[in-house]
Formats: sequence, structure tokens, C-alpha cells
Amino acid sequence: MYSKAIKSSGFSLIEVLVSLVIFSFSLVGVASLMSLSMKGNHNGYLRSQAILLSSDMSSRMRANLSGLWGGHYNGLSGGVNEVECDFETPCKPEELATYDFNNWNKQLAALLPGGEGSVECDTPSLPPGILTSGLWVAYPPFPGICNITIQWYELNESGQQSQTVKLVIQP
Repeated sequence: MYSKAIKSSGFSLIEVLVSLVIFSFSLVGVASLMSLSMKGNHNGYLRSQAILLSSDMSSRMRANLSGLWGGHYNGLSGGVNEVECDFETPCKPEELATYDFNNWNKQLAALLPGGEGSVECDTPSLPPGILTSGLWVAYPPFPGICNITIQWYELNESGQQSQTVKLVIQP
């Protein structure tokens, strides 16, 4: 009789299993890259928040020049006494500095994990000849240097790591 070998076309089961193993390893690699990318994005977000919050404190200091010249922002860190300022009970410049710092610290705690901040200013003496009229005082631009420091924690490959942003300004 006539015997002819039949040729199969298509994939064998072993070829399909090998391709599935290769495909699954590539998916595990993609998943680990996605995880690493998400950590990096979150850490970048935290750093952006820290920069924005340091700029916020700088703006608060510029808005309260009499508190800045009086040295009331100098040495602010940790928990300070709670001060309430509103339209019925306006704040004095030193109270406004404390109010600003308390609100700023609340924002740090809410937006950054373990977020804490401090302000250190080199306050020069006020030059003579400052015009005053009741509550209004014509202060010259502040020539001193202030350091605004923010600390928080980030998650990295090695675990939780402390991060610091230090903004040196002349408000």
C-alpha cells in the first residue's frame, strides 16, 4: 500500500505553553515598572506640594511685613499656641505670624506624610525714620534672609525615607 507521511501545520501544545510563559514573564516586568512609576509620580507630587507650601509661607511673610520686621516669624517650629483671627477680633502682627504658622503647619500635616516645617529669619534692626499712623506703618523692604524648611517622609525601595526642602528667601 501506499504510505505517505502526513505533515501537520500549526502550533504544538509545547510551543503554546512556552509562548505563554514568556508572555507572563513580560507582564510581571511591566507590572513592576508600573509600580515603580507610580511611586515616582507620588514622590514627585509630594515634592511639588512641599515647594508650593514653602512658597505659601513666603507669601504669608511678605503680607505681614510688621510681623516680619518684628522678628515674629523667627524661630517658629513645632507646636505654637493657637490663635484665632477674624473680622471681629483682628490680630496684631505677632498674633498673625503665629496664626500663619499654625495654619501652614496644618496644611503640611494634611498634604505631606509626617510633614513638619520651621522658619528661621536673620532679622536686622529697623532703620530710623519709619512713618506710622495708627495701624498703618510704612515698612521698607525686608533685607534679612529667611530659611523655610519642610520635612516629610517618602516611600522608596529601601522603605520610608526622610526628605527635606529648604527655601532660602529674602521676603
